[in-house]
Amino acid sequence: MIDTEVARTFDRRSALFLGTGAILTSVLIIRMLQMQIFEYKNYSKKSEHNSFRIKITMPKRGNILSQDGNIISKDTSIYRIYLIPEETEDINSVVDIVTKELKLRDKTVKRIWKTIKKQQAFQPVLISENSNWNTLAKLSAKNISGIHIDTGFSRVYELGPAGAQIFGYVGATNKNMPNTPFFTTGINGLEKRYNKELSGKFGKTVHITNASGRVTGEDKTQFIPPIPGTDIKTTIKDNIQKVLYDSLAMNRAGCGVVLDIENGDILAMASTPSFDPNNFRTDDGEEYISSLLSDVAKPFMNKTIEGLYPPGSTFKIVVALAALESGAITPNEKIFCPGYWKYGNHKYHCWEKDGHGWVDLAGALKHSCDTYFYQIALRIGIDAIKNMALKLGLNQKYMQDVLAHEMPGIMPDRYWKEKNVGASWVHGDTIISGIGQGFILTNCLQLAVMMARVASNKNVVPRLIYSDKKNSFKKLGIQEKNLKYVLNGLEQVTQKGGTASGSAININGKKMGGKTGTSQVRNISKSERLSGVLTNEQLKWNLRNHGLFVGYAPTDNPKYAVCVIMEHAGSSSPAARATAKIMKELLQ
Repeated sequence: MIDTEVARTFDRRSALFLGTGAILTSVLIIRMLQMQIFEYKNYSKKSEHNSFRIKITMPKRGNILSQDGNIISKDTSIYRIYLIPEETEDINSVVDIVTKELKLRDKTVKRIWKTIKKQQAFQPVLISENSNWNTLAKLSAKNISGIHIDTGFSRVYELGPAGAQIFGYVGATNKNMPNTPFFTTGINGLEKRYNKELSGKFGKTVHITNASGRVTGEDKTQFIPPIPGTDIKTTIKDNIQKVLYDSLAMNRAGCGVVLDIENGDILAMASTPSFDPNNFRTDDGEEYISSLLSDVAKPFMNKTIEGLYPPGSTFKIVVALAALESGAITPNEKIFCPGYWKYGNHKYHCWEKDGHGWVDLAGALKHSCDTYFYQIALRIGIDAIKNMALKLGLNQKYMQDVLAHEMPGIMPDRYWKEKNVGASWVHGDTIISGIGQGFILTNCLQLAVMMARVASNKNVVPRLIYSDKKNSFKKLGIQEKNLKYVLNGLEQVTQKGGTASGSAININGKKMGGKTGTSQVRNISKSERLSGVLTNEQLKWNLRNHGLFVGYAPTDNPKYAVCVIMEHAGSSSPAARATAKIMKELLQ
């Protein structure tokens, strides 16, 4: 039986508990109604003013590597220094200290003060975005309040100007990219072509901020780590690249390409004048870039594929093979050269004023006799010449999937002239084409490919991105005996008193063959010939002849092909000497 007093106590407690619960529930419901119905506009406004502050974390950019795995382009750590004015006791004193310690320029200090006055005191002000560890250590020793450090990356180019147009460089992004001072993108060369692979993926830190942009105390930080970019391996050999660039730098402007004949690997590729992308992010970066843009020799231009040149006498290789394959000449047939050839009412001059006398094919290549090639060009016609030029790799693009702005050049015929010049093809056009002048234009890479194909009788195709896969090139189908006749003449060019005998090499029995070329960039008038043709030394630099050389080595088992073009060098000698220097490095 239940005790009456206990029951009364229980009923009172239950009533008290239930009553209290009812009161609290009523208050909660009333408050919820107040917030949701009567004060919803106020809280909605506060909610809308809350936002996210996202701080981008840059991934480390992938490296560009040489064939040997050495680094050509890499990211290195740098430090961004900024200050928050509201955290300083005396902003004037802080600015004075960092100005002195970092040796800031007047324009930088003006920019700092302009930013301080324009934005709110809790917002960061950039002081320096490219400081090294030593600078940072000096500043840290001062223990200055309000100073903060961010870590990021800056691009370093180990080869400096050697191949800068090929490897490219990075620069600031456009307005649509993440708002971070360390973010860069590929602007040119391989840096641009493989930007997606090299860039990696951003990391980020997310904070909640209030309406004025201040981080709130109730935020929950979210961190997503960055993913580094992947490396890109090229076919470039560091030592050959340096030798090529140094050789080209001896002349004011030019370009060169070195090929591995067996697999088409581009072992070196350089253009001069060049630039050092390491200087772009220095204090003098803007002035440096401005000087490059105003240089008439076009340092940003990749002349190996963008520059078009008359091939000059290097084109005689094409004409010789076309004539042999057609049966229009035999290697032993001799043609007399008195220093000119008169055809119709026009006299076509040989570069050797007194002539070469009687020369056969080998002798014509050895001494680069113009008179010989005038005549055999007319015998076979422009169609046979063009067909052989195309077979040997001229008038083609090879780097369109890797490098921008490649120019195919011009290999003319009667249809091309009618379309582009509006005139009929004449015999004189064919004659002058026989020595690589007239309308013919090629680039440096094409001439290197031409030499590689002649030396191997294979359809060599160049590549700049390394692959473990060995290329298996098809045969060109040129008769081996005809190639031997031409290669014999090219060997005599350097080894037996030919036009490049001063550049002959012999590395443990391994020798170089090749062909010189000089291309005119101006017309010589009849009156000048009568009064005396001006020497290149008497002419302005931009009116002097280009000098070219295409070479291969070793002559008994060709492994390498090289083309060097020296702009306005006056003769082919500097190009031949540069090629010899490169071949020595390769053969050693």
